[in-house]
Amino acid sequence: MSSGSLYRSGGSFEPADGAESLPEIAFLAAAGVDSSVLAYAARRARELGVGADEVLIAEGLVEEALYYSALARRLNCPYVERATSLAPGFDYRAALRASVARADPALEEFDWLMAPRGAQVRALLALGAQGGRRIAICAPKIFSALVRAKGRRALSDDASFALSRADSRLSANAPQLRWSNLFSVVLCLAVIAGLSALSPALLAVASPLLSILFLGGIYIRLCAFAASLKPQRGARPSLSERALPVYSIIVPMYREASVAAQLLAALKAIDYPAAKLDVKIVLEHDDLETAEALRAAAPPAYVEIVVAPPGAPRTKPRALNVALPLARGRLLAIFDAEDRPEPGQLRLAAAAFAAAGPRLACLQARLAIDNGHEGWLPYFFAIGYAALFDVLNPGLAALGLPMPLGGTSNHFRTDILRRVVGWDAWNVTEDADLGLRFARFGYLVGAIEATTYEDAPTELNNWMGQRSRWMKGWMQTLAVFLRTPRRHYREIGAVQTFAALCAMSSLLAGPLFGPLYGLRLAQDALSGELLAPQTFEQFTVASFSLVIALFGTLAFILPPLLGMKRRGMKANPHLLLAPVYFALLSLASWLALWEWTRKPFVWNKTAHLPRPQIPQAADAPQTGAAAKNLPASASAIKARVLSTP
Repeated sequence: MSSGSLYRSGGSFEPADGAESLPEIAFLAAAGVDSSVLAYAARRARELGVGADEVLIAEGLVEEALYYSALARRLNCPYVERATSLAPGFDYRAALRASVARADPALEEFDWLMAPRGAQVRALLALGAQGGRRIAICAPKIFSALVRAKGRRALSDDASFALSRADSRLSANAPQLRWSNLFSVVLCLAVIAGLSALSPALLAVASPLLSILFLGGIYIRLCAFAASLKPQRGARPSLSERALPVYSIIVPMYREASVAAQLLAALKAIDYPAAKLDVKIVLEHDDLETAEALRAAAPPAYVEIVVAPPGAPRTKPRALNVALPLARGRLLAIFDAEDRPEPGQLRLAAAAFAAAGPRLACLQARLAIDNGHEGWLPYFFAIGYAALFDVLNPGLAALGLPMPLGGTSNHFRTDILRRVVGWDAWNVTEDADLGLRFARFGYLVGAIEATTYEDAPTELNNWMGQRSRWMKGWMQTLAVFLRTPRRHYREIGAVQTFAALCAMSSLLAGPLFGPLYGLRLAQDALSGELLAPQTFEQFTVASFSLVIALFGTLAFILPPLLGMKRRGMKANPHLLLAPVYFALLSLASWLALWEWTRKPFVWNKTAHLPRPQIPQAADAPQTGAAAKNLPASASAIKARVLSTP
């Protein structure tokens, strides 16, 4: 074969007789792969800055197993697709990073097991017979499964306990936190007794204490609201396809077979080069129904199904920790199984990270409820999301203050995420915990104007389980934060500590005590004590109450109103049920407090139903073969590597 370009500058395709310039696919021509397919892969590889083998496999033009079996034949070495004995002293993390594992010399006929990509393939082909030690070739997904099987115990242990081993004070699993549960219950009962006027002395203490908590939350909320009113910076320049980094996506699933096809459709709709996508769907070992549904829905080649090893606790953050060592991307995103992200979200996040400084660890996309019209519960849910993700979080990000992340559509710098030891497997709102931990280690969290659509629970039992889990997780997060307040003060400063403490405290104090506090305020107004206090205690209570009533109303109303405007939501008669909704929030909070003392690490699973379609941006650009005018002969078939003698 001659050494020349695989395509002309005008874009027309030539036969692949210049394939030596891309040795990672050159041998496929002799194996029978259509020359136009190789030419297309060569051009896309140069445009993206990746290996042509990665283009062929990711875009489904050549099956992974067939490519690597042909590569093994080209290298004249074994091709492995079975259980393999790896050497003692095995380090699963190092093997996954290098895509190389040492075989057990006593049990195998080769020294090294490899799953090379791109430059690694070229290096192997260049070595040829000079490679020295004997190797065996393995497809990356098979390699990943073999490595995870060999390192199952270590992987399971790290997923559950890596954070608590690194610093026990950072994990909700710390034994000392059990005492805080009992203390919290006693404190809450004392506050209730005070607000109920069972004791004048308790009332004189409880009312100002709650008022201070409320005022801190009100102040932070109003500051975030004001910051969100400022004009947003202009759109960042988009990155060229070559400059886009490899992007990992982790999707934890459990008993969600009904949305498997919808999830894969949403992933396929993402506007990002397939050769730079690395998707891990994490399943529990006994969730056979979801595994079967995913296989039936035909996941694209860049999707890997990862089965978490058995272990406790069975939580979403533990599943995320299982997949984190497998992630190849420089950036990493988390989506839930029912999510429907806007197609351009990854490109927008990549551009934002590229324009930001190295301290930016995470970007939170906006979450929006897509079924707010289906009942009064999802309607209020949609208002809450609009206030939080369209107003408050962008405002907190603009101020550089800590924010409790949402549970999905978080985009991370993978190296920083690993540096802070991933997620706390024992915290049932791992997102809120991680947002504060980033602040503790000096990192920033930002927000991007890209939306992920979700559905809110429509049934009360489902809604109550989800809300109580959130509240329980916020209690865990606050307890962890309060374990070392002086350390926080030294590490992140007074402003950040104050903001984090106020944000988390008000999230809990409002639902727990807000209804009773409001009733007490109404009683004092009717009795005359609010406007004409007779004693110093009454004057103290009245002063705090009036300030809370004025500014609390503003902080309570303004963010939802602005969020509704930004989301195009209209007021409807469901608003008359607001007192009922807030009473349910309070009930969920008290249920969470009870669960925290009895079963702190139990994950209340939220059931999801599939939606009829995925929101698409009207002007979303096409990617992949369709955009690059792949020849009809190549796009109409899956090229198969033919067996050779």
